[in-house]
Amino acid sequence: MDDDTTAPPGSRREWVTALGQVSGLLLTVRETEADGASPPDPVAGGWALRAWSAATRPILRERDRVTLPDVRPEDLAVLAATAHVLGASLARWRAGRGGDLLTAVLRCEAAMHGRDPEWLVAQLARVHGVLSAPGPVSAGLVWRALDDGGSAPVWEPETAGS
Repeated sequence: MDDDTTAPPGSRREWVTALGQVSGLLLTVRETEADGASPPDPVAGGWALRAWSAATRPILRERDRVTLPDVRPEDLAVLAATAHVLGASLARWRAGRGGDLLTAVLRCEAAMHGRDPEWLVAQLARVHGVLSAPGPVSAGLVWRALDDGGSAPVWEPETAGS
């Protein structure tokens, strides 16, 4: 996306929040791997963390504005695959097929933010969607798709359906 067309969607604060949440998630997965856990590809070996860093590092470089960088297609592909793997992990858990390492990390990280674990996956997908959008209108639609005023309740399995 060309930064000369229009400013990217979202405020600097929203970008800092989204980038921080996903960075924390990916760093925690990497930490568990350093402690001996074996996450699946593309999260294993720090692939997702490196792609995330390469894609997002330039976004907040300037203090007064958000700037969208040109992102390598291979980094976007890793981020898309990461969102897919994280989402599939949560889907298996929600379907009652047990949790795994990624589910455990997502649940823990989400609890720290007072959110559902799916929210963190959506934040990753949101940033990916903006970075890969063909233009500012599409980027704006992707960004606003996750807006809920910050008041989304945390889903509690014990109280669901009661």
